[in-house]
Amino acid sequence: MIGMRKMTTDDRTAVLALSVTDDQSRFVEPIAETLSDDAPVRDNFVIEEDGVVVGFFQIDGSSGKQKIRDSLELQEVAVDARHQGKGYGKAFVLALRTFLRKEYPEWRSVCLTVNYKNRAAYRLYELGGFVDTGQTHLEGRSGPQHIMHLAFT
Repeated sequence: MIGMRKMTTDDRTAVLALSVTDDQSRFVEPIAETLSDDAPVRDNFVIEEDGVVVGFFQIDGSSGKQKIRDSLELQEVAVDARHQGKGYGKAFVLALRTFLRKEYPEWRSVCLTVNYKNRAAYRLYELGGFVDTGQTHLEGRSGPQHIMHLAFT
């Protein structure tokens, strides 16, 4: 149903045109900020269907600031508001483990943070196999966040 791949310079316009709902905007950094020259260095990826960019995400494997040591960190996941409700989020989380195993063969897991108030995202990540570590990240843009973890094995 979906594909995931590294973002190219040709994708920039489509990615910058992505938007989330007003309610979701409090949990996701604006993509223009995420892609700015001042943004942390992360690997940028697109989620697409039939060549149409429907979403975006980042992977941090190099900052040394990941919430779980020796784990990749998934950040800034956004499915465009015009494409929500079509199963792209579910397809994304179900395919993520396999995708990251291929893209980052030297890594064994990925972590993420999800805001305490963002129950829909929390349930979606659980569906994808992420487990709540019981730890909290207190510096989220809208308050405390759960730290979740997904092993690749």
